[in-house]
Amino acid sequence: MFDQLESILNSSGLGALFEERSRDDRTDSPQPHVAYRVKSNIYRIRAFELWGTEESYQFRIYHGSKMSAELKDLLKGRPECTGSLIRVVDFQTEDYLTLAVAIKEILLDEEVVKACKESGSMARTTKFEGLNLPDVDMTDETVLGRTFTWRQIIAIFEDESEENVLKAALSRKGIYIQRSKDGVSRYIGSAYGSNGILGRWMEHLTSNGNAHHLNLFVLENGYNEIVFSVIEFYEETDIIQREAMWKKMLATINYGPYNGLQLNRN
Repeated sequence: MFDQLESILNSSGLGALFEERSRDDRTDSPQPHVAYRVKSNIYRIRAFELWGTEESYQFRIYHGSKMSAELKDLLKGRPECTGSLIRVVDFQTEDYLTLAVAIKEILLDEEVVKACKESGSMARTTKFEGLNLPDVDMTDETVLGRTFTWRQIIAIFEDESEENVLKAALSRKGIYIQRSKDGVSRYIGSAYGSNGILGRWMEHLTSNGNAHHLNLFVLENGYNEIVFSVIEFYEETDIIQREAMWKKMLATINYGPYNGLQLNRN
């Protein structure tokens, strides 16, 4: 059934508006469906799905709870719409390609784009107050193998909604890496405080601390050139020794003058 979904998205051009995050095939489940999950975007759309069987199915848009009300109303106003919930809009028709084209046109409308951008969140933390924050799927607790930008970290930290399971996932102790986007410059750190890795990342963003080489890299390049990732979660008492192992393994230590590459000074 994923072939049908992919054909609808590609032939209509709707899929080209988004970056693919993953594909789920649940056709063997009691409620068979397939999903094309997308990366964070201004529309707060999380996935396009087909529910049912190859012979009879419906098209679903799964979205974040903070989707623009104007966009949600336009989607619900389509004659093919069969219903909507807090994070879902369902459609059924004999011509899904025409439906997908219509949805694409809605998303490209200038007024819709403007409304979606204006519906974004603003930072409340004193140091970042008024900063526009990006859309992050707080319901996705996948962490390992994922990168985060500094703006996403602030958005995750400040979101107090019940759906924010990502915050809990990142608030565990462990080892993390801050690296340049190209992966050449790297800094390894550990987090063993009560707020875990997320809390440690916020400390990096709100105060320079004593990470000398890392601080110089930030001054030279800015945090827009850095991404954050979890290497592993680690709850044992020898976490400092574990951190040292990763520093040695990834060769991030530079005892000499700043070189822009190895960002751990010790």
